[in-house]
Amino acid sequence: MGLFKDVRKLKKQADALRPPEHRGVGGGFRAMRDGVAQANSLLDGMAADAQKAQHLMANGRAGSATITAVRDTGTTVNDNPVVDLDLQVTLEGATAYPITHRQMISRLTIGSFQPGITVPVRVDPANPQSLIIA
Repeated sequence: MGLFKDVRKLKKQADALRPPEHRGVGGGFRAMRDGVAQANSLLDGMAADAQKAQHLMANGRAGSATITAVRDTGTTVNDNPVVDLDLQVTLEGATAYPITHRQMISRLTIGSFQPGITVPVRVDPANPQSLIIA
């Protein structure tokens, strides 16, 4: 019996020395797990955006859009702002229509996205509200 009491006592001493974030399924582990889940969600979203962009570049209808307004969303990705762009989209053989499009813009080129500027776009043939600035 003395041996098991000594082992139990040593385990308690070791547990007391271990930092809280390394103990069981406590706060540190949960924070790490939640951080990994958020990173995976962000990566999934980025992968979906990249897949959408690739699809639209290959299959989208070519057109142009005039920027009528630019609004900062307060979000940045790698120090690049995500903005809402109000666009007047023009496709060949169709009536021009307005949409609001959200996109990350390089902070180095954000000055090129001003009201009155016309930009090339690729529009999803199945959903005219879905586009990318090409």
